[in-house]
Amino acid sequence: LVQQGVPAVELTLSGWDTHANHFELTKPSADSLDRGFSALLDDLQARDLLKSTLVVCMGEFGRTPQINPLDGRDHWTRGFSVALAGGGLRVGQTIGSTDPEGKKSPEAPVKAADLLATLYRQLGVDYRQWFDTPQGRPIRLCDGAPLKALLPA
Repeated sequence: LVQQGVPAVELTLSGWDTHANHFELTKPSADSLDRGFSALLDDLQARDLLKSTLVVCMGEFGRTPQINPLDGRDHWTRGFSVALAGGGLRVGQTIGSTDPEGKKSPEAPVKAADLLATLYRQLGVDYRQWFDTPQGRPIRLCDGAPLKALLPA
């Protein structure tokens, strides 16, 4: 699709909301994601499309580092992972981190709005633009600021 000029492609892989039986339930999804994500990056690189294609792999919410009594992982607002590739970004780095136990405040936390502003910028979308809701209320597309560590030099 990207090779044919489709401007945006979304793939979903559900099944990660595992409050019980986490390891059993996520193994098929993790295997599929690992194979598919790496194959996509390899294919884009081989076709010289990775620099012009922004690849984002993320979930909608963080998960606790600890396994709960039902062998699951619960919602965790203190952190979540995002993998970015291509799209002209400076990749190959870690920005922000949490401790393995999830007890300390995250180091160099990244706000979701800043991540979105970065993605919008790389896609050529003015993240600062305003819109009116159907009720006439003005809202900004994004209140964040692009992450300088990810922007091209």
